Amino acid sequence: MSYKENGEEIIQKIQDECLSCGQCISECQLLQSIGEDVVEIAERLLSPKEAFSCSLCGLCEGVCPLGLSPRDMFQFMRKKAVAEGTYPIHDYKYMFPDRPLNVMKAYRQVYGVDYQELNPDREGEVAFFPGCTMLTYNPDLIFTSMDYLRKEYKDVTLLTDCCGLPLWQLGLKERWENFTQDLKEKLLKLNVKKVILACSNCYYQLQLLAKELGITLLTIYEALEDSEAFNTPIMKEKILTVHDSCPDRFQGIFAKQTRQALEKKGYQVVEMEHHHEKALCCGSGGQVTHAAPSLAQELVETRLGEVEETNAQILTAYCLGCVLNLSKNQDSIPVQHVLNLLLDFEQEYVGLKKRTQTLFDGPEGEKLWEKVMQD
Repeated sequence: MSYKENGEEIIQKIQDECLSCGQCISECQLLQSIGEDVVEIAERLLSPKEAFSCSLCGLCEGVCPLGLSPRDMFQFMRKKAVAEGTYPIHDYKYMFPDRPLNVMKAYRQVYGVDYQELNPDREGEVAFFPGCTMLTYNPDLIFTSMDYLRKEYKDVTLLTDCCGLPLWQLGLKERWENFTQDLKEKLLKLNVKKVILACSNCYYQLQLLAKELGITLLTIYEALEDSEAFNTPIMKEKILTVHDSCPDRFQGIFAKQTRQALEKKGYQVVEMEHHHEKALCCGSGGQVTHAAPSLAQELVETRLGEVEETNAQILTAYCLGCVLNLSKNQDSIPVQHVLNLLLDFEQEYVGLKKRTQTLFDGPEGEKLWEKVMQD
């Protein structure tokens, strides 16, 4: 079945079955801003701009009593807009992971982020796949994680790849398929049998590929469950709240494992109003920070408002993208990655993501931007 046929089925299903109960609208700031019933949107077909303003978080499906997914309709319309050339997708090519130079690769070059001493991308049955966000913005956490992983898996290798999710989210179906094929061939060539993942986006993006190749996927929380760090309790109990990432919404694998590990470590977990399958987006889902920055900032502020209501001492998340986005404009509560807390390795995240913007300041920055954007 082609994506077009599948997309048309999704839209028809909403037209035929939606109860117009308003549950999704009551939770979704984008749907509220559009100001129409979901059936009306499905009947008229949303615009490309509307499609790319969706964070693709899936909360609409999570609260729908029938399990309908406006998110899937928005995703389909992204693909349709790209295929028909009605959205300027190449304005965002600085994000494409299949290009020789993109923003993340430029960041690593400028700030000297390098993993050669870990001898990455070598043949081995067990591989650590941290994902491109962690590879770019938190090399210290990767080196620390690898130290602990090597104690549990002697010959573990580091994979320095992106999972390809940005291509899928941006509606670049053919490029995503080619990228996935290249990744598949690499895993086969390296004889990888087990992949350990720190990123929930990567975990769910790679599930079908792993099943096809007979590869076992493990979260890093499973892989380090018996490690010394995970089993050394903190000196004094601290209260924290966990921000759940959108890809984990329906299976809840990371949500369950991280809470268990944190509580075992001695942290007290208090929940926000929206958590687990009803968690709110951090504001960076679906690349919405690039296409609809004002809406993205509203999502950040809404989420941080819920954090404040918990009176927690620490905000933590198991997605580094969420950590970066929730810490970029505030310092009222410390934000840490779950691994920072479990490995006793706290870091400062406030303002870290802004370093990307400074890459392109001044004459040298302009030259770098030209290189990133050149065909």
